[in-house]
Amino acid sequence: MPTIIESRIRWPHTGIEAPYAFTVSGFNELETGRGVAYSAELVHPELGVVGRIANEGCGGPTTFYAYDHTRFGDRQLEQFLQRSLQDGEPMDTGFMGMETVLDEIINESETAQLVAEMRTKGQFLVRSYLSREAASWGPYRGAPLMWNRIIARRADRERLAAKLTADARGLDEGASWQMFNGEEWVSLTGPSPLTPHQVTDRLRRWTRLAAELDSPDIRNIDVPFSDGLNLFGTPTASFILVGDHVGAVESTRWCTCRRRQKVVAFERWNRGSLEESGTVHAATRCRRLVRLD
Repeated sequence: MPTIIESRIRWPHTGIEAPYAFTVSGFNELETGRGVAYSAELVHPELGVVGRIANEGCGGPTTFYAYDHTRFGDRQLEQFLQRSLQDGEPMDTGFMGMETVLDEIINESETAQLVAEMRTKGQFLVRSYLSREAASWGPYRGAPLMWNRIIARRADRERLAAKLTADARGLDEGASWQMFNGEEWVSLTGPSPLTPHQVTDRLRRWTRLAAELDSPDIRNIDVPFSDGLNLFGTPTASFILVGDHVGAVESTRWCTCRRRQKVVAFERWNRGSLEESGTVHAATRCRRLVRLD
């Protein structure tokens, strides 16, 4: 008899893969002499509000208070944990697992709100990250830090990572910096999105194109390049490669369209060096950033 693999929903901000996603409502917090006390109502995607999550802010555990144990209580929450993973590993179903998932529900909701603000205001989110492999107490995700502009250029992100590391006196050994790229959390200074072969191919095509064009030192529009990309700009200086025939790319603002049928890849080059890349909403009325590489 074939094995039935249960589908899971990925929570983008906490690395949890679960049968469904909770939300919270009525979140409140209060600073105490020993920490931050908070509470929120737990909202099940089908059952609605099923209880309250609370922490007294004095170093104690985060606790779930069910409104109706026959409808949804500790037993159902434990079953939820048994069917969930975090960072690819089964979640603890004991007391610590309960506390972890309650805290992560809050973290997921709060970070989602920050992402919504980031999109609206054209901002940029960064956080520290310690993997399970790097330390016995991992994974650990630091509180997100907000920048008032999108840091699209890779060189600028490398400088930011160096500054953050110099300023972060308490950054754990083995931890690194992540950014929210519009879809998920990835390394702030990860590897190039292009393979070495692709980079070599781009540079060869760039050199040939500069020699073939009658006026390589002026702006050219919609010139076939390679890999389905078209060039807009000055081949001998700065240009952008786009996966369609529209040269407009707005990488300083996030797409906030409710419906997005298609995205298109772009690469921004300057004198043979890849400065930034990602995808934008293909609609000509938008052309704003969807994902940053």
